[in-house]
Amino acid sequence: MHHKRIRLWITVFSVLLGLSHSPVHAAEEPFPLYPVIDPNVTFWTTIYARYSTTQAVVHDSVHLDIVYEVIDLKPADHPGARKINRRRMKKAGQKVESVLKRLAADPLAEDADCRRVAALFGPGAVARTFSHARHRVRCQIGQRDRFQAGLIRSGAYIDRMRAILISNGVPEDLAYLPHVESSFNTNAYSKFGAAGMWQFTRSTGKRFMTVDYVLDERRDPLAAAQAAARLLKDNHDRLGSWPLAITAYNHGAAGMQRAKAAHGDYPEIFRSYKGRTFKFASRNFYSEFLAARHVASNYQRYFGPLTLNAPIRSRTVSLDGFAAFTDLCRHFEVSPKVVRTMNPALRPPVFSGQKYVPKGYVLNLPALPESGGISLADIPSNLFKTTQKPSRFYTVERGDTAGKIARMHRVKLNDLILANNMDRRATVYVRQTLRIPQAGESVRSEKKTKPPTPRDPVVLVEAKDSAITTSAIPESIPVESTAVRYRRPGPSPADLLAMAEIEPDTAPEETIAHESGPHPGIRTDVGFDRIVQVQQQPVGIVQVEVEETLGHYAEWAGVRASRIRRLNNLPFGQPLLLHQTIKIPLDDVSAEDFEARRYEFHKRLHEDFFAAYRVGELQRYRVQPGDSYWTLCREKFDLPLWLLRHYNTGVNLAELEVHQPLMIPAIESLIENSPEAAARETIPEA
Repeated sequence: MHHKRIRLWITVFSVLLGLSHSPVHAAEEPFPLYPVIDPNVTFWTTIYARYSTTQAVVHDSVHLDIVYEVIDLKPADHPGARKINRRRMKKAGQKVESVLKRLAADPLAEDADCRRVAALFGPGAVARTFSHARHRVRCQIGQRDRFQAGLIRSGAYIDRMRAILISNGVPEDLAYLPHVESSFNTNAYSKFGAAGMWQFTRSTGKRFMTVDYVLDERRDPLAAAQAAARLLKDNHDRLGSWPLAITAYNHGAAGMQRAKAAHGDYPEIFRSYKGRTFKFASRNFYSEFLAARHVASNYQRYFGPLTLNAPIRSRTVSLDGFAAFTDLCRHFEVSPKVVRTMNPALRPPVFSGQKYVPKGYVLNLPALPESGGISLADIPSNLFKTTQKPSRFYTVERGDTAGKIARMHRVKLNDLILANNMDRRATVYVRQTLRIPQAGESVRSEKKTKPPTPRDPVVLVEAKDSAITTSAIPESIPVESTAVRYRRPGPSPADLLAMAEIEPDTAPEETIAHESGPHPGIRTDVGFDRIVQVQQQPVGIVQVEVEETLGHYAEWAGVRASRIRRLNNLPFGQPLLLHQTIKIPLDDVSAEDFEARRYEFHKRLHEDFFAAYRVGELQRYRVQPGDSYWTLCREKFDLPLWLLRHYNTGVNLAELEVHQPLMIPAIESLIENSPEAAARETIPEA
C-alpha cells in the first residue's frame, strides 16, 4: 500500500503540473516543459512540496519516475541524527541493490520484493536492465520544510529581484532560481566556495561584483541578483534559449556550448550529452528550476496560507572614506547586530575591527522612525580614515614559538592564540602563516569542535554543482594534478592519525615549531621564496599552492595573465602544477602587497568554510590507481582541495602513489539551509 501511495502522489503532481503548464511552443514560453523532462520536473515537485527532511526517497538516478521506496529519517536536531540517517539511507540503498542483483541474475525471480521492483520497470525489462539499474540507486532527502522556510524568507527580496531582472531584459520568473540554489538563505555557502542566495563562485562573482577579504557582494541578495541577471543574459545571448542559459548557470556556458554543438537543442542534450562534468546536478538543474517555479508560484496550493517576510525598510549612505564599523554604529545610534544583518556583504574582519568599512561602500541602515533620528548628512570627518588597515601576518620559521612571535609583534599571547584558533598548547608549525591582531581589535575565539577520529566509512554526498563553473574564463584554470604511480606502501594509518590535532587538557603553553601535522592556521607560506632581477625589473619567485591559478597571480600582481605566461614561457591553456615554481613581476606591486593579497585569499577561504562547516570524522583511505588529489576532492569525496591538504600535511599531493594512505575528513554543515544541508545524498558502494 505504501508504494501505491507513492505512485498516487506522483500521478497527482503530474496532473497539477499539467494544469499549470499548458502545451505551448518554446517561442511562446521562455521556460518550456519538454515531454522528455516531465518525469524529472514531477519528481522535484514532490521533493519540494511533498516530502520533508525527515524522509528520503530511494530512486533511480536516470529515470526519476522509478521510486523504490520512501524511508523515514530522524529530525536534524535528534541526537546522532546525521549518523543514524546515513546508515538508514545506506541500508535502504543496499537493500534495493540486492533486489536488482537478484533480478539481474533471474528477471523472473518470484519473491515479493523482486516482483514489486520489476513492476516499476514495466514488461520490457530484461536482465541487463536490472544490472544497469544497480549502479543508479540514489537517495534524495525531501525538502518540503526547507522550501517552505525559503518561501517565507523570499518575501523580503523577491519583488525587488523581479524588478532587477526586468530592468536587465530577462524574464522575471528567474527570481525563483534561489529556491534551487540556497532556499533564499543569505548565509548559504558551498564546500567549493559558492556563496550567497545566488551561489556565485569567487571567479564568476568577480566578473560582476566585488569579492575580497573586506567585501563580498555575493552575499548581498540584490547585488547578486543584478549579477545573476547579467550572467543569465550573457548565457542566453551565447546559447539562444533559456533552458540552456539556466543549465549553463550551473554547468558553465562553455560546457553548454560544447553540448549544443554536439547535440543541438535542450531535449537532445538532456537525452544524450555525456560530458565528464555533466552529471546528475547539471542534468537536473533546469527541471529543478521548473519545479521550484511551479511550487513557489502556487505555494498556497501546497503549503496553505503563509505569511511571507516583508521587505526591510532602509536608508543608505555612501561613505566618503574608510571608517571603523563600531564608529559608524555609534554615530547613527544603531545596534551593531542590526547593521551587520542589513549589510551581509561586509565580511567578519570588518565587524571585529581588523579592517575598516571600505571607502565608497553604500551602508544600509534602518529607516528613520517617524519621531526622527540621526540624519545621514554631515558624518564627522574624523570618523573617516584615508587608507585601509593592512593585513598583518607572519610565516613561522624553525625555532619559533607562539610566545616569541607575540613578543616580536608586541601583541598579547592570548590574542595571538585566539586570532589563529590555536590549540591549548599554542602549537605552531614551520611555514604556517599566522595572523597578527591589529591594535584595538576585538579578538574572539571561533567555536572549536572535538577533533575528529576515524570511524565507520562515511556516506558520500554527491557534489551539488551549484558553484557556477569558470570554463569561460581561460586564465582561471585550476592547478593540474597528476595520476598516481605504483610504489611501496607509505606511512600507516596509525602514523597519519598521529598527525590529527588533539587538544590536551592542559593550560596554554609554548610549543616549538615542527614540520608536520594539521593546524588551525593557514598552512600556505604566502611569502616569496626569493626576489630576483630580470631585465632590471624585480621578479618574485613563488611555489604554486592548492586553489591558486594564473588568474589569481595576475590579479594580485595587478598585471595581465598573459604577461605572467610570457615571463614563465607557459603556453596558453597549460594549467599550473602544484608546487610549480612561478615568476611574478613586481614592478606594478610591492612584494608586501602581493603577499598580503595572497594571504587574504587563503584566509578568506578558511574563514568562510569554517563559518559554514565543521569536520565531523575522519575516514581512512588508500590511494587507488588513477587517483589524483583533484579527482579525490571533486569526484570521490566532495572536498575543497586545501582541506585535503590540511589533514595530510606530511603527504605530497602532487605525487600520490598507489596504496598510499590518506585521511579524508567528513564535512558537516552548520547552516540549516546551506547547499549541503539540503544535499542530494547518494548511496555509497557496499
